Amino acid sequence: MAELDRRGLLCALLAAGTSLGLERPAFAKYPTAPSGATTRTIHGVTLTDPFGWLDQATLQDAQVIRLLAEIQDAADRIMTPLTELVGQMRAEANTAVPPQAPPLPVRDGDFGYWSDWSQGRRQLWRVDLASGTRELLLDAAEPDTDGKPIGEFVAWDVSPDGATLAFATIATPEHHDVRFIDIATRRMRADLVRNVGVQITSERLVWTADSRGIVYGEVDASGRPWRARIHWLGAPQGEGPILYTEADPAFFIEIRQTTSGRFALINAVSVNTSEVRLLDRRGYETAQLVSIRRPARLYTVDHGGGDAIDILTNDTHPNFRLVRAQLEQPDHWTEIRAPQDRTGLAWHQAFRRHLVVAERHEGSSRVQILERASATWRSIPAPEPVAVMGFDRWTAGPEANREADPDTLRIGVGTFARPKGQFDYRFADGTLQDLQARIGPTDAHLTDRYLTERLHAIAPDGTVIPMSMIRPRHGKPVGAVLYGYGAYGVPSDPDFDPQRFSLLSRGVAYVIAHVRGGGDLGGAWHEAGRGPARGKPVDDFIACGRALVAQGLVPPGRIVSMGRSAGGWLVGAAMNRAPDLWAGVMADVPFVDVLTALLTPQNPVAAAELSEVGDVINDPAAFARVLCLCAYQNIPDRKLPPFYLTASLADVRIPWTGVLKYVARLRAAHPENEVVLRLDRNGNHWGPADPKTSETWQAERVAFTLRALGIHTQ
Repeated sequence: MAELDRRGLLCALLAAGTSLGLERPAFAKYPTAPSGATTRTIHGVTLTDPFGWLDQATLQDAQVIRLLAEIQDAADRIMTPLTELVGQMRAEANTAVPPQAPPLPVRDGDFGYWSDWSQGRRQLWRVDLASGTRELLLDAAEPDTDGKPIGEFVAWDVSPDGATLAFATIATPEHHDVRFIDIATRRMRADLVRNVGVQITSERLVWTADSRGIVYGEVDASGRPWRARIHWLGAPQGEGPILYTEADPAFFIEIRQTTSGRFALINAVSVNTSEVRLLDRRGYETAQLVSIRRPARLYTVDHGGGDAIDILTNDTHPNFRLVRAQLEQPDHWTEIRAPQDRTGLAWHQAFRRHLVVAERHEGSSRVQILERASATWRSIPAPEPVAVMGFDRWTAGPEANREADPDTLRIGVGTFARPKGQFDYRFADGTLQDLQARIGPTDAHLTDRYLTERLHAIAPDGTVIPMSMIRPRHGKPVGAVLYGYGAYGVPSDPDFDPQRFSLLSRGVAYVIAHVRGGGDLGGAWHEAGRGPARGKPVDDFIACGRALVAQGLVPPGRIVSMGRSAGGWLVGAAMNRAPDLWAGVMADVPFVDVLTALLTPQNPVAAAELSEVGDVINDPAAFARVLCLCAYQNIPDRKLPPFYLTASLADVRIPWTGVLKYVARLRAAHPENEVVLRLDRNGNHWGPADPKTSETWQAERVAFTLRALGIHTQ
């Protein structure tokens, strides 16, 4: 009891000092410490972890096997009666998927390239733009040198001389293998480069200009790309030169290429600091440092041609500004676009005649273009009021704009009502052409049946929090799913989910809470939800839920919260703070056992979280913040909503043991409470390896939501 009193007092004092809005919680209690409980004292607080034995457990342990069997039986009692409904939800999702759009070649020199992912295929094609001749470059189903299928490739590029295709496949989570195919003969070369890091935001491998080799990031055992080097074709791996080595475990290496094609970029990046080197692809002996790293300063570089580079940086404002520097003096910066409050610059691409910038403004995204000759800016109008317009590997960006001086800009636009599609923007006349215009279930009648709109909530400290909603156009919603993330400066964008229409058709709205800590309004929004303000995203999320009720949009007690990864931290903390607000809680690979993870320095997320919450081991204030916000540590003794949670055995970011501990502690504290845990044995942090498993889980979430909201499920 003394332990609980001290912890509650610490949370109350912290709330008073930092405006976290945390009340002294009434914690769930255990009559005796279970067998295997662990105890630790840190910063004067003694914590007894009733399931601490799981931190070092394996799947083969008898206790783990018994616990998983009990949890599986409990989940089956909840979900088995919903089997027919889950099947119905899957069928409805299939009917909501729009027709497959035709391939859209991306111009690169004399060829246009595209990937074909339709009907289970994973193929890379190209077309000769002069003759129209089509050519299959790579098929994941083709046999490798060992006779087995090549497997899904996640990055690729053709050598500058056009003779060789390099492609990367996943070997183990975060570790990739790079192979090479002779394009003329379609024969696999003997070269095999292992332990390659491929950043998830780019699908392009980088060649040297003479086509002799590739520049790549080498990963360590934990999956961190820590060294940049070259692999020469025909030579054993490891003989190529080392270009840069990153010793700080908080940093990882990204290898990219400038739009001009002249330079490879060696980016050393942590959560809040970066350092960039330019490697001339024509002379790969030395990488030129752009500007030495400075704590909490981020910058990205692109080169569209000529003697200058364009840089996006947060050196004077967390919402970033644009600067330009001469190649001879890359550390001498001249401002070309000043920073703004509540508008963040998110991404830029440099072309010879134009500079393109993606912005985050009040929870929306938009694209701005600088015409270099006239030094004038203009905006690309979004086709819908709630949309994400910009650049990523799945729609458009560096991979879709490979020419240094194009006449059109390929951009991606995504909405709640249609999948991410591609548009061409003509620089000359400012027109926007929809390249995937279609009439189907996401175009013809959805706009008549559903309404998308921007909403706002007021946080306890008076901050305006944007929300994005899709709901039935006629009649008030009977419930809502409220999604949030709120960490690492990552924005939460409207996305198309065919399964969501099963909820919408039954009167359930879907809402995104653009809480602080994410990047929805730029870097300043991230700053406003990290460090001493790490509790603000929880304040915001609860405020958004309450605003939906107060504004008459959703009935009281009819909101299911939803989060993923760090969003699991958010919804877990919000559940502890306001359990009566939620009809249910859904979280995928949730970061719920936060304190244990951050007190374990070797944990992969511990280094990244230093800049988000502080050093919990050495800083009592940081420890207090995490202790009071940790979902696992603060399970209340009040009645709780039902839970649907997932975890992956191969997740190197969020250990499955932490999710299992959370489920076990929920069940021990509230034996009557309903908790469903789905554990995937083959997937990773990004989801199940089997698409059918992923589809089933998605349908189960809808069925779980309908059940939690008490909606007729027959």
